[in-house]
Amino acid sequence: VESGLLPGVLMDNAGQKFICKNLTLRVDNNQTPFTSQCRPGEVLKIPINHGQGRYYADDETLKRLVDNDQIVFRYCDAEGNTPETANPNGSLDHIAGVANQAKNVMGMMPHPERCADPLWPEVDGQTIFNSLIQSSLTPS
Repeated sequence: VESGLLPGVLMDNAGQKFICKNLTLRVDNNQTPFTSQCRPGEVLKIPINHGQGRYYADDETLKRLVDNDQIVFRYCDAEGNTPETANPNGSLDHIAGVANQAKNVMGMMPHPERCADPLWPEVDGQTIFNSLIQSSLTPS
């Protein structure tokens, strides 16, 4: 977002605290190169590790993100619901990841690279990397 490739800004976490823990994300858009191997509504367990991860955008930008299906991930509970208790940093509308309008650039605060090695107990990050691999092998 800071580079201008994606809409919105990242702010200090609500409560001004650094957060490092595993949590769950819901796939809201699986029509991107990053989520093509995910099911709509699928819940992934992905760690976060940040002090400035609260996503914010003005009302007009949020409407555009929703209308253009640019919200890729939302913080959620294990069932895919979005109660406030599932929003670790106070992100607007539980947003954990957004894409640009072309859906070829995505930014997210959770760290899928920290749960992609088959030797680790959590491997949901593999789904995101497998999506990228599959998308790169598929002709446009």
